[in-house]
Amino acid sequence: MSMPTIPEELFRPTIREAVIDLFKSIAMEETAISHLLNAEAEKIQAFVGHQMDFPTNPTNLDILRFNQSVTKLVDIIVMKEWLLFRKLETSLEILAYDNSNENHYEDEYEEE
Repeated sequence: MSMPTIPEELFRPTIREAVIDLFKSIAMEETAISHLLNAEAEKIQAFVGHQMDFPTNPTNLDILRFNQSVTKLVDIIVMKEWLLFRKLETSLEILAYDNSNENHYEDEYEEE
């Protein structure tokens, strides 16, 4: 089996451009999560009712099942938020590393 090769591209982004793209992707994912949470909140409001009177007259089993589905979504979102946090931390580390290398190269050129 041969090693995979990266196809030649006319444009290769800089590290900073790649990190900016990562930041944008994090922001877009956060927006999507906010929409999911808003939809879930509306679903809860409809289930519980504006007066907390449970307008659909659910059974105890219905309430338990509903609670489990909400809990499952919240658990998934918490995990996703942790992954996004790690992605942000790593992106910042890459940016800091790039900045420190840039300063190192500038110092070398000034000494010559």
